[in-house]
Amino acid sequence: MARVGFLEMMARADLEALHEEMARRYAPGGLEALGAADPGWRAALDRAEREVGELYEALRQADATLVQWRRGLAELSRLWARAAAVPVPADAPALEEVA
Repeated sequence: MARVGFLEMMARADLEALHEEMARRYAPGGLEALGAADPGWRAALDRAEREVGELYEALRQADATLVQWRRGLAELSRLWARAAAVPVPADAPALEEVA
């Protein structure tokens, strides 16, 4: 089972909250009545749902990027730790002078 990232977890919570609110407020037949009264509404709903789906996928990708970022930082830290463990002569330049 794939691990759910932080951003995806937040997005799922948002979607669940929206679903619960709509379930609480929705009157049976409301969808059909509004669709008949305002035909453009359904197209707008479809566009918004498509956009939310695309944004959800972007959040999932951002989670993957965050995992890569943390791995990269861990590797950078590991490499710098190696440099910190090496004995150096007293007259070696300071890090600020090298960077």
